[in-house]
This record gives sequence, C-alpha cells and structure tokens, in this order.
Amino acid sequence: MEGVIMIERLQNFSSWIWTNISDIDAALSVIVVIFGVIINLLIRLRNRYHCLKTFGLDRQTRRSMRYFVPTRAVNIDPCDQENIDHDTSFPLILFFMKAFKNSESQYFIILADSGMGKTTFLLKLYFRYKRKLFKKYRIVLLPLSDSKTCENIRNIKHKRKTILLLDSFDEDSCAMEDYKKRMQDLCNETELFYKIVVTCRTQFFPNREKEPKITGNIKFGVGKKNIEFEKYYISPFNDREILKYLEKKYIYFFQKEKFERAQNLIANCPKLVVRPMLLSYLDDLIDHSEKKYDTVYEIYDQLVKKWIEREVLDDNLLYVFSEKIAEYMYLNKTIYIDVAEILNLCREYHINLRSIEAKSRSLLNRNANGLYKFAHKSILEFFLCRKAFKEEEFRKLIFSNGFSGYDMLKLFLKEKSFDNLREILQKNHMRLESKDFRYLILSEVDLSGMNIINCRFEGCIFDKADFTGSRLAYVNFVMSHLQEADFFGARFRNIRFLNVNLRKCGFRNIDTENTVFRGADLEAAQLEGADLKGIDLREANLRMASLSWTALKGADLRGADMTGAILIDTDLREASLNGVDFRQIYLHYSKSPYFIESNDDRLDLDYDFESSLEGADMTMANLSGCNLRNINFQSAKLVFADLSNAVLLNSNLIQADLRGANLNASIWYQSDIQKVLPELKKADFTYLNIKKDSELEKIERNELFL
Repeated sequence: MEGVIMIERLQNFSSWIWTNISDIDAALSVIVVIFGVIINLLIRLRNRYHCLKTFGLDRQTRRSMRYFVPTRAVNIDPCDQENIDHDTSFPLILFFMKAFKNSESQYFIILADSGMGKTTFLLKLYFRYKRKLFKKYRIVLLPLSDSKTCENIRNIKHKRKTILLLDSFDEDSCAMEDYKKRMQDLCNETELFYKIVVTCRTQFFPNREKEPKITGNIKFGVGKKNIEFEKYYISPFNDREILKYLEKKYIYFFQKEKFERAQNLIANCPKLVVRPMLLSYLDDLIDHSEKKYDTVYEIYDQLVKKWIEREVLDDNLLYVFSEKIAEYMYLNKTIYIDVAEILNLCREYHINLRSIEAKSRSLLNRNANGLYKFAHKSILEFFLCRKAFKEEEFRKLIFSNGFSGYDMLKLFLKEKSFDNLREILQKNHMRLESKDFRYLILSEVDLSGMNIINCRFEGCIFDKADFTGSRLAYVNFVMSHLQEADFFGARFRNIRFLNVNLRKCGFRNIDTENTVFRGADLEAAQLEGADLKGIDLREANLRMASLSWTALKGADLRGADMTGAILIDTDLREASLNGVDFRQIYLHYSKSPYFIESNDDRLDLDYDFESSLEGADMTMANLSGCNLRNINFQSAKLVFADLSNAVLLNSNLIQADLRGANLNASIWYQSDIQKVLPELKKADFTYLNIKKDSELEKIERNELFL
C-alpha cells in the first residue's frame, strides 16, 4: 500500500514539473546567476584577502581602504604653494586607467609627504585594474620595503605584458644608502615591463634639483640611456573631500555626535587634514574635540598615548620598549624587525607580545613573513624623536646621517626644538644665557635683538634664522648650519664659527672681536661694512662673497677661496693672504649682479673708493686675469704670486715684494719703477705689456733677469 502511495506521489510530482517546466527553467536560471555572482564575489574577496595578506598590510591600511576618498593629483608640489589650487587637480586612478591604454610614457612616479595615502592609492589602483573584465595586461604590486623585491621582479614572466606597481621607494634600505644608484638598478630591472608606477615621499630626495626636475619629469641615467619619469604629487583633501571622508567613517544618522565632534576637531586643527592618514585616527582624538593641537608632534603624542592605554601595560615600559625597536630599525636601515629580535626585547622588558598583537589598533603589526613593523613609518619616526630628545649622542648620530627618508623625524625634532626654546625664553625673560642647544632644528627662528651669552649651538640647524641686532658673546656654533641666516648689525664677541655652513648669510655692518670663521662656508655671503679686523678666516670659502667696504685689516685669510668675491673699497692692509685664490674677483667698481639687484637703502654706493692691500702677505696668491687697477699694493708681499694677464694700471707697488711673481702678459704702467725695481729683478716679465715711453720700457730687458 505504501509503495502504491509513493508511486502516485512521484507521478503527481512529475506531472507538476511537466506542467510548470517553463517557470522552473526561469527560476533555475535566476538561481544559477545568483549562485554565480556569489561564487565570483567570494573568489574576488579571497583573492583580495590573499593579496592584502601577502603584501603585509596592517589593519590601519585596510581601514584606510574602507574609507577611501578618490586620490587627486597635481603637477606642482603642494608644499611650494601657499594656497593650493584644487581646480588644477585631477583624479589619479582615472588618469592611470587611461594611461595604461594610451600613454607613451613607461615610467611614472607619485610623490607625497608622509601619511598622504600613497600606499592606499596604489592598492586601490591595483584592485581597480584587477576587476576589469577585459584587460590586455597583467598587474603586479610589490612593496620596495621588502628586501626580496628585486628577486621577485626578476621572477615575473611576460614582463612586456605586465604593469608593475612599486610602493615606497623611500622605505627601500638600499635607496636610503644611495637613492640614485638604487633607482638606476630598479630601472635596469624593470626596463622590459609595459608600465612602471613608483611611489615615494617627496622629501626623500635632497631637493627639487636632485629629484631631478626636468619640465615636470625625472630623469635617471641608466647605462648609455636616460629613463624619464612622469612626475605627479598627491593633492591634500579639499573641504568637500573631508566631508565625504567623514560621511564614510561616521554614518550621520547613527553617529551624529561623533560626526559633529570630528568636524569641530578638524576646524580647530588644520594640521589634521594636511595628512589624510591622521584622519583615520579621529576616534582617538575626538574625546578632546575642543583641544587645539599646535604641532603635528602633539597629535602623534595623543595617538600613541591612547594606544598604550589600550595595551593595559606599564606606560613608561612600553614607551622604552618602542624606542628600542625604533632604534634597532634606524640603525639597521629598515622598517622591519624579525621575531627573534623582538622576542629578546620582550623578555628584556617583561612584555607579553600577544597582548600587544591582539588589540584592534596597536603599535606593532606582523606581516605574512612574520616580521614586525610599526602601524605607520611616521610612528617609528615619532619614537626616534622621543629617544633623540632624551639622548644627545643619538641625536648627534641622526644629524650626522642627515634626514634623507626621515622627513617626519625632522619635522618632529623641529617642533620639539621650538617648544624647548620657547619654554626657556619664557622662564628666562627672553634672555639666553648658559644654555645648551646642541643638535636642534631651529630654522627660521626669530632671535633678533636678543642677548645670547655663553650658549652652545654645536650642530644646530639655523637656516634662515633672524639674528639682526643681536649681541652674541662666547657662543659656540661649531658644525652648525646657518644658511641664509641674517646677522645684520649684530655684535660678536668670542664667537666660534668653525666649519659652519654660512652660505648666503647676511653679515652687513656686524662688529666682531676675537671671532673665528676658520673653515666656514661663506659662499655668496654679504659682509658689506662688516668690521672683521684681525679675524681668523683661514681656509674659509668666500667664493662670490660680497666684502665691499669691509674692514679686514690684519685678518688671517691663508688658504681661503675668494674666487669671484667683491672687494670694492675693502681694507686688506697687513692681512695674511698666502695662497689665496683671487681669480675673477672685483677689486674696483663694477656693476655686480649683487648690487644691481640690491634695494637695501642701508648701503650708500655713491662715493669714491680705493681698495687697499697695503702690507698684505699675498705669497703665492692667484691673481691671474684680475683687474687690479688703482689698487694699493704698497709694501705688499707678492712672492711667487701669479699676476699673469692682470691689469695693474695705476697700481701702487712701491716697496712691494714681487720676487718670483709671474707677470706674464700683464698690463702695467705709471708706477714708481725705481723703487720697485730692486724687487722686480727676480720677477718673470715674459710678454709684459708695457705702455710706450714709460720708465719701465726704457730699462734694458737683460737687467730684469739678472
């Protein structure tokens, strides 16, 4: 009976299927399509996760991708613009999607400051191209911070059909040692690829010329050819993009309070929006939405403080631990630290590594290779700054190495240096006395009119600082950088400028006593009207320096380079000028570019002048080709000096010592020949150009070569 019922049911079911077969077919088609979409989505998510895991991204970068606002770029470095013209920016991903089809350029480089979203942009570009259904080329993304990247590049097959994305050139350990050679090596390794896109920090290159910049492009010599990069800069967020980011991060309907507090914080702290990476940490900052952060360092300090509070560990212990890790990375020129080394540090400081890793946002993240790194390189630089400010020797090491690849560290040290100086000035009623400021960054600081006594500034960076009218006594500037600093009208007493960078400095009308400039770089410095009597300027670089109306009587200039210097009405009496290179100098009135461009009403150029080298010791000095017209050389020592092709019209050479001097083809007349003759007998007068009928022409040639 049951068998009969079962058969009837099967027959009824078969009949129903036959009757409704068209509807079932449609339903199955829908099911198949939905199932296919789900499978495709799962495969894409799996591939994306696999890529993220392989690339070693931390949680913060993944979060940045979730709140991603399309990256825009400009042709001019935003740092060079007071007001950024957002109208000239363009969507960078769309640009490359077209460039991968049509552009004739092979190499591209994307520059931006720390935290501007270079890595996030490159990841988004990678996934955007990867999702294309019909694509002619493969795309590969590799981090240059990985030491195996070059090996991985070599192993890529079908290079001519591959787009290569290379992230973080500034984090490449080889590039940190020699960026130019490393870029050449990369160009050699990648020349067969269809397109190559590289990201790098803007400040990684020493300056705009070293990028180098050629009509908006960058060229690197590779073998017998040049590789040219198209260069673009990531543009900071505009107001509309900030709002868009906040709308993605905080859904207004559900998180209205956080949204409004974040807006308030951004209004109080414009520095947040300059680096979009900092926006991703708004949750850690909006607890104090009314607080105004004056420096970027203060923002990072608050972020790190919040992270450490979440670790529920001894605060000071974790700070020291993190500084040790940062020091290890810095000394080893890497952003990674291996498991063995970090475990040793954990044991040394009694820290449970698992508790640090487990947090949703922690100081350290581990990649697929088991290597640890800070959540962002700028966090590493924050801890380097903390350590450097506590330990002078470590700070000295950083200054001696320079800041290539560590622009955020330089910014942090500058902000801390200014805070330190401001605090001292407030406590000491705007007076600096007996203070130690070694190896600090005080660029563009205003110390005008200040009394600075018995202070140590060794190794400091004072570029473009203002010292006008200051009174400095017993101050040590050894090994400092004071390029383009202004000392107009300052008074120096017992100051040491040994081996100091003083290029393009303003020393007009300064008054000095017992001051040492030995080995200083004074190229193109302006020293008009300065009192430098008896000053030690041995081996100084005075190329193109303006020394007009300067008192250098008795100064020691032995070994100095004065090529192209301006010496209008300069007092060099009794100065020691042995071996000085005077080629191309201006010793008479000449419309030098420095004076043509000068609008300084403090200088009076409208009077008669006469440069004096009376009694100067110019043994072996190079004066070849110089215009020495009307110069007073009375009693000067010009033994073995090179005066070939020099113009000596109306020069006063009475009692000058010219033994062994080279006067080949010099032009000379109207001197008191009888008084000069005793010293001329050993001079080289070959091809001497003598004015006709002068007393010198009447002297027989053989008498001059006795």
